[in-house]
Amino acid sequence: MAQLENKNIHPALALICNWFVLGILGYILIGQSNKALWVFLAGIIGTMLCCIPGIIVSILGLIDVYMVADAVQRGEAVDENEYKVELLYKVCKIFDKQAIFKG
Repeated sequence: MAQLENKNIHPALALICNWFVLGILGYILIGQSNKALWVFLAGIIGTMLCCIPGIIVSILGLIDVYMVADAVQRGEAVDENEYKVELLYKVCKIFDKQAIFKG
């Protein structure tokens, strides 16, 4: 699997971008565009089932993008399909067969 390179994206910037652009821009900025699509899909499905699961997935996505961006900024080796929030990983693993969890 490909490792993310440090693009000097501050974790707070990734979080804010994720918040304002459909929950995907922060992931795209740090290099996890495939993961962004799976989190977006899980949020849409959760919203269609009942609003609360969609909100929960969106909040978990914000936490995850911050944690991944922080790990990349600190110089840790982070895979492009790696999740840092276990519950988000379990939800997205249904769709994303390449998902990896390292908390």
